[in-house]
Amino acid sequence: MTRADDTRDKILLHAKRLFSGKGYYATQISDIIESAKIGRGTVYQYFSNKEHLFISLLERFLIEWENYINELSVKEDLETISPYMYLKKRLYEAFRFFFEDRDRANIILRAGLGLPDHFEQKIQHFENKLINMIIADLNIAVKFNNIDKQMDLNFMANLIAGGVFRLAHYYLTITMDDNMLIGDLEAISDKASNIIAHGIFNKK
Repeated sequence: MTRADDTRDKILLHAKRLFSGKGYYATQISDIIESAKIGRGTVYQYFSNKEHLFISLLERFLIEWENYINELSVKEDLETISPYMYLKKRLYEAFRFFFEDRDRANIILRAGLGLPDHFEQKIQHFENKLINMIIADLNIAVKFNNIDKQMDLNFMANLIAGGVFRLAHYYLTITMDDNMLIGDLEAISDKASNIIAHGIFNKK
């Protein structure tokens, strides 16, 4: 990594903390300059304005999300794991992405609130990636006869994705405190899995 990359990353790190804590509109370039302890000209070497900086953060989050999802695409023996445990694991993994970086969670889960449409479109990419992952998992469940093949998978995937984002927003941004543990995340995943499983899985 070059010195220029280090400087750009430093700016993005301080911007992330400020956008998370104060929100997009309340955060000014001057706040980022003061927090990062850099000159005003340095910021404009990498970003044309605050909007460019914010979009760069969203694009970085999307890359992190894509890499995270791709890493989870393998590693399970679908012949032996129960559909419930697979569902619980997938929900837990989605929640953990937000749990691991609270600033990132605050920005992603609140970014669409009152911001311009092109920001919301960036957030939509996160939702689409999650929905596509859920549809792929539901197709696996159909293959193993865990879900009725007549079920509307697109409808179900959107319903589950909406629940994931809402639960993540509530537990990981609205009510989360610094003492929240991985065990709490597992409990949330367990409750969500129980409700979803009763609604979609075939009774055997």
